[in-house]
Amino acid sequence: MTSEILSRLAAVEGVMFDVDGCLVISDGPAGQEGSALPGAAELIAQMRASGRRVCVFTNGTAQPPAEIAAHLRHLGLGVADEEVLTPAVAAARTLRERYGQQPVLAYGGGGVVPVLRAHGINLIDPDEHRSGAASGAVAVLVGWDTEFTKPKLQFAAEAILAGATLYCTSDAPAFASKDRLNVGLSGFIVAGLSHVTGQPWTVLGKPSAFALETVCWALGTTTESTLVLGDDLYLEASMARRGGAVAGIVLTGMTTRERLADIPGDEMPEIVVESMTELAALFTDADELRMPVSTGLKR
Repeated sequence: MTSEILSRLAAVEGVMFDVDGCLVISDGPAGQEGSALPGAAELIAQMRASGRRVCVFTNGTAQPPAEIAAHLRHLGLGVADEEVLTPAVAAARTLRERYGQQPVLAYGGGGVVPVLRAHGINLIDPDEHRSGAASGAVAVLVGWDTEFTKPKLQFAAEAILAGATLYCTSDAPAFASKDRLNVGLSGFIVAGLSHVTGQPWTVLGKPSAFALETVCWALGTTTESTLVLGDDLYLEASMARRGGAVAGIVLTGMTTRERLADIPGDEMPEIVVESMTELAALFTDADELRMPVSTGLKR
């Protein structure tokens, strides 16, 4: 590890942790039915002890942040409710900034709709309108909705064709799992809506600039002083590199050494570690650079 990287780690003031494949390995989204990866709890504690702020950002929207936080604590990870971020949180901030109190149509169940409502987004009730076109929606947001049926497709398509902008919490095709492929759902739905309407979509979760802005807002940091740590080159590393944050990849999930061999230099994460334990050791070395040099004088 070069002194340049250690210097950059020493300057880190806040760390964003991904969940699946980074903090936890499981066969469900946001660490459901999983277990904490070795060294994860210890690294979170080490960051706090060093004065750094931490947050967790999962692209999963099947659950609200408070439920995800409770599950992580059950696995031994010291994370507070307000430290857990999801694309729904990023979406709420973005939609409020762009549209104020104009009506929004949202799909995604317990991990999306209640979060948007708690942040003051004016949500449309489809049952109160004869069609999506008549709803007046200025935006359609698609999240993890396991009950996205033909009537929902019809209503959402009508709203989009009438002028609503299409957004998605995440279009990642899959996420890290223990024993089997975990396929993404939100991207599947939004791709279908795009196919029907001919309109593109905008992602508000990772790897978007909206997600990174939300991370820095939650941490109270600049992008340059933020470490984005995850297991996915597309979701975490590319977001960090494009936004100017420190990009870190842990090889306990989606990324392998073989995949790294094919990555162009300007897309390569600055830090690649085999485990959280290895990263903890690097932070220990980096923090020696933060310690004031003793003059040897006694009071």
